[in-house]
Amino acid sequence: MTKTSAHVVFLLSMVTTIIGQLLLKKATLNQSLSFNPSQLLTTFFSLALNPYVLGWILSAGISAALWIFVLSRFELSFAFPVSTTLTFILNLISSWWLFGEQMSMIRWIGIGLMCVGIFLASQR
Repeated sequence: MTKTSAHVVFLLSMVTTIIGQLLLKKATLNQSLSFNPSQLLTTFFSLALNPYVLGWILSAGISAALWIFVLSRFELSFAFPVSTTLTFILNLISSWWLFGEQMSMIRWIGIGLMCVGIFLASQR
């Protein structure tokens, strides 16, 4: 496998992780979840049958399989921090765009600093 293909798989593992998180958020938007012991079973079945939760399970499985491949091609000390940081950044932006979540100036500044950090961490 070429280095470019390995990078594409790396990107796909992050994208499937983000998709999974967005699906979980969507699953909870119109749910009244209860952690009251008498309602745990109802809550569990409500979530288990939710198509967005099922999509998350599929996405998580694909992401895990891709991540195994990523770890076979990249150093963990590189792959994990870069993946985690990029996933965090893209998740923040996606949440803001899709769900209208608030993004303060301090968060935007933090994202900028994280981008600088990823660039520095990815240098050999």
